[in-house]
Amino acid sequence: MLTLHLTNGDHAVTALARSGLPGDLLSWRDMLHDGPVPSDHDLAAFRRVRGEFLASRGWQSQSSAVADFAERDARLDGVGATDELVLWFEPDLFDQLQLIQVMARVARRPLAERPTVTIAPADCFLGPLQPEKFVPLYEARRQVTAGDFALASATWDAFTADTPEALLAVTDRIDREVRARAYAYDDAVRLPHLAPALRRQLEEYPDTQAGLSRCERQLCEALSPGALPLAKLFAAHQSAESWVWLGDWSFAWYVQRLSDCAHPLVTHVNGSRVIAPLRDTDGKAFWERTVQLTPLGQDMVRDRADFVKVNGIDRWIGGVYNTTVRHWRWDPHHYRLIPYGG
Repeated sequence: MLTLHLTNGDHAVTALARSGLPGDLLSWRDMLHDGPVPSDHDLAAFRRVRGEFLASRGWQSQSSAVADFAERDARLDGVGATDELVLWFEPDLFDQLQLIQVMARVARRPLAERPTVTIAPADCFLGPLQPEKFVPLYEARRQVTAGDFALASATWDAFTADTPEALLAVTDRIDREVRARAYAYDDAVRLPHLAPALRRQLEEYPDTQAGLSRCERQLCEALSPGALPLAKLFAAHQSAESWVWLGDWSFAWYVQRLSDCAHPLVTHVNGSRVIAPLRDTDGKAFWERTVQLTPLGQDMVRDRADFVKVNGIDRWIGGVYNTTVRHWRWDPHHYRLIPYGG
């Protein structure tokens, strides 16, 4: 019998490796909150789309990304009916999207061919844990049920759909059906962090007030009192999150999106545009540079201007392609989506 521990990335894998738990380790590398995420019923097409996106950011060549995805998928497929798959995912958006992707993949198998799937009740970040802290979580792991698989599959289908209404509907459903908001509150709950994570994803749609996503608004609000080095801006942005989920390289692209546009909200103090560094370059100088909010950015913070109306939008959120002529807005006061155009 094989035991495969599957977790969100290299940091958590390194921590798990130090724990001494029996079994093999697999890192599920992909930032599903960023870039196009189509249905993965056609795995080859899915790998190609994600590989193209990663290559467009300069983070990895398309061929190496596709090869990494194929190797990862093969290892998951190699876990058989007599084996156990242990899922280790943190409460944040980054991890919860990966969790539903993995569960949806396993759910497509015939019941007789599925491994035993369990989930470690992690109400914390895994990377900083001391090795001995993993053992109690492993011993307290909970077996995933048919209902859990069905819910994860419905959520993944909604996330990869080309319109966002189903994602809001399933988020509301999970809010009603999964009452606990942490594993510690209920010994039976298996997906306590999913609804808040999905709500956080919905907040990445431009808001109805100024056309800013929550990340963009947090970034601008942190700069509103005055200029900051990018490293300090990133830290201020992270402090506004209940569960930190946005990595530094993705954050750099958020800043670029607000800067390298027709009417910038953020610039370097000398007025130049902010351009995100490539992953294979030395980014140290990038994070040391100071940036400021422009007068237009100050207007956005005060809801006196609209980013989408001024600069347009060209952004994927899951399977939804948002453009200036057809996009959705998030109403933060009524927790609803409002279609624009189309």
